[in-house]
Amino acid sequence: FFLNGKESTNKNCRLCNYNNESQLHLLHCPALHTVKQYVLHLLQAMGLDASQIHTELTWLLGMNKTGSLLDPAHLAVIRIHWRHVYAAMVRLKYDGEAFSPARVQSEIARTFLTRIMAYQYERRLSFFRRRHSHAGNYRLPKTAAQQAQPIGELRLSDGMLTVKDSVISAIQQQGISCDQLMTDSPSSSSTMPQRSSPSSRSNAGNNSFNHVQGQHGNTNLVAANSAFL
Repeated sequence: FFLNGKESTNKNCRLCNYNNESQLHLLHCPALHTVKQYVLHLLQAMGLDASQIHTELTWLLGMNKTGSLLDPAHLAVIRIHWRHVYAAMVRLKYDGEAFSPARVQSEIARTFLTRIMAYQYERRLSFFRRRHSHAGNYRLPKTAAQQAQPIGELRLSDGMLTVKDSVISAIQQQGISCDQLMTDSPSSSSTMPQRSSPSSRSNAGNNSFNHVQGQHGNTNLVAANSAFL
């Protein structure tokens, strides 16, 4: 974060205008309370035990109370959260746009949905590219299903990710439609996946899910544009 520091005449937090602006303060800033409550709801919908969430370790470093790193999917949500919080802070400082927790929550949900959509596409595409290289018996690695587990069930036999109802509900809570998510169908195992049209992508926002290719082609769930960490 680029925070109000020595070069700023006003060092107060841009959001609450009360305490000095710092990374530590942002973890407890009252202006972010409703945003954090929504992100907590989303994390719990993904299966993260609320008792493992630390008020500072989790939000700043992506760790649970014992100091272990969260799953990549949970880390992605936290990074997406900070990305949009900081974007709102920049708009407030340079454009004079009032901070809107409701807008930030909606942007978090929309971005997370587009990451899921892109992950669905990439996993299906990965399967189709390899299904004829193992005498027709290719299966995705078990680690892929483990990485996707917080979001839903990844079928190793054809790369289809079925998103949890609780995750869909948490996204829809912000008034965002999940109709564009891939759904299982009789033809799903024999049809090449297609990206959504440009018009539908513009409705859903940025639809690229940054991924890191491992030695065996595993795709880690990570948030895009994490330069703020």
